[in-house]
Amino acid sequence: MSREDILRAIAQLNLEERQQLRSYLNQVPQKASLLTPEERTQRLNAAQDAMGEGLSQIVLDDMTTAMTENHIEPLSDMW
Repeated sequence: MSREDILRAIAQLNLEERQQLRSYLNQVPQKASLLTPEERTQRLNAAQDAMGEGLSQIVLDDMTTAMTENHIEPLSDMW
């Protein structure tokens, strides 16, 4: 999922979902680069779970499909 894909997904969130995302992001440590890839994945999964509260399974499945359709290798200088 590219940065633009993430921004587009965020733009589709309703007010409550954006507030949940803000709350989650405010709790994320500033130094995420110290996390292992597995830890980053676990945190992303937790964020997705939190954002998915109240959404139907169909919507969650659509979101998951959209996020996993195109695998993009991270840039080496991102982390």
